[in-house]
Amino acid sequence: MHDTFLLQKISDSLREICSKNKIKTIEGFTLIVNHNSHINEENLLEHLRLYNSDITGREIIIKIYREDIGGQSAIIKSIQGETFEV
Repeated sequence: MHDTFLLQKISDSLREICSKNKIKTIEGFTLIVNHNSHINEENLLEHLRLYNSDITGREIIIKIYREDIGGQSAIIKSIQGETFEV
Protein backbone atom coordinates (compact mmCIF):
# COMPACT_ATOMS: atom_id res chain seq x y z
CA MET A 1 0.00 0.00 0.00
CA HIS A 2 1.52 3.32 -0.96
CA ASP A 3 -0.27 5.18 1.85
CA THR A 4 1.69 3.39 4.59
CA PHE A 5 3.86 6.45 5.20
CA LEU A 6 0.76 8.65 5.51
CA LEU A 7 -0.90 6.19 7.91
CA GLN A 8 2.16 6.39 10.13
CA LYS A 9 2.26 10.20 9.94
CA ILE A 10 -1.40 10.38 10.97
CA SER A 11 -0.70 7.96 13.83
CA ASP A 12 2.29 10.01 15.01
CA SER A 13 0.35 13.27 14.74
CA LEU A 14 -2.55 11.91 16.77
CA ARG A 15 -0.13 10.77 19.49
CA GLU A 16 1.53 14.20 19.53
CA ILE A 17 -1.82 16.04 19.71
CA CYS A 18 -2.94 13.80 22.57
CA SER A 19 0.27 14.42 24.46
CA LYS A 20 0.13 18.21 24.02
CA ASN A 21 -3.57 18.43 24.92
CA LYS A 22 -3.58 15.82 27.72
CA ILE A 23 -6.01 13.56 25.87
CA LYS A 24 -6.00 10.10 27.43
CA THR A 25 -8.26 8.32 24.96
CA ILE A 26 -9.44 9.32 21.48
CA GLU A 27 -13.13 8.58 21.06
CA GLY A 28 -13.41 9.98 17.55
CA PHE A 29 -11.81 12.25 15.00
CA THR A 30 -12.35 13.77 11.59
CA LEU A 31 -9.70 13.58 8.89
CA ILE A 32 -9.36 15.04 5.41
CA VAL A 33 -7.31 13.22 2.76
CA ASN A 34 -6.76 13.59 -0.98
CA HIS A 35 -9.36 12.23 -3.41
CA ASN A 36 -6.83 9.63 -4.62
CA SER A 37 -5.78 8.42 -1.18
CA HIS A 38 -6.29 4.76 -0.35
CA ILE A 39 -6.80 5.58 3.32
CA ASN A 40 -10.23 4.64 4.61
CA GLU A 41 -11.82 4.16 8.03
CA GLU A 42 -11.04 0.44 8.11
CA ASN A 43 -7.33 0.50 7.27
CA LEU A 44 -6.74 3.56 9.45
CA LEU A 45 -8.49 1.92 12.40
CA GLU A 46 -6.43 -1.24 11.87
CA HIS A 47 -3.22 0.81 11.86
CA LEU A 48 -4.25 2.71 15.00
CA ARG A 49 -5.17 -0.52 16.80
CA LEU A 50 -1.70 -1.90 16.01
CA TYR A 51 0.37 1.18 16.84
CA ASN A 52 -1.78 3.44 19.04
CA SER A 53 -3.96 1.04 21.01
CA ASP A 54 -3.09 2.86 24.22
CA ILE A 55 -4.78 6.09 23.06
CA THR A 56 -7.66 4.77 20.95
CA GLY A 57 -11.03 4.07 22.54
CA ARG A 58 -12.89 0.81 22.08
CA GLU A 59 -15.65 2.42 20.05
CA ILE A 60 -13.59 5.03 18.18
CA ILE A 61 -15.45 6.83 15.41
CA ILE A 62 -13.37 7.90 12.41
CA LYS A 63 -14.82 10.16 9.74
CA ILE A 64 -12.80 10.64 6.57
CA TYR A 65 -13.57 13.31 4.00
CA ARG A 66 -11.88 13.72 0.63
CA GLU A 67 -10.84 17.10 -0.67
CA ASP A 68 -8.38 18.57 -3.12
CA ILE A 69 -5.25 18.59 -0.93
CA GLY A 70 -1.69 17.33 -1.50
CA GLY A 71 -1.24 13.68 -2.37
CA GLN A 72 0.56 12.50 0.78
CA SER A 73 -1.22 14.93 3.08
CA ALA A 74 -3.91 14.68 5.71
CA ILE A 75 -5.62 17.28 7.86
CA ILE A 76 -6.90 16.35 11.29
CA LYS A 77 -9.96 18.58 11.61
CA SER A 78 -11.22 17.59 15.05
CA ILE A 79 -10.61 15.14 17.87
CA GLN A 80 -13.01 14.06 20.58
CA GLY A 81 -11.70 12.22 23.58
CA GLU A 82 -11.31 11.78 27.28
CA THR A 83 -8.74 13.98 28.99
CA PHE A 84 -6.57 13.24 32.01
CA GLU A 85 -7.93 14.45 35.33
CA VAL A 86 -6.04 17.49 36.59
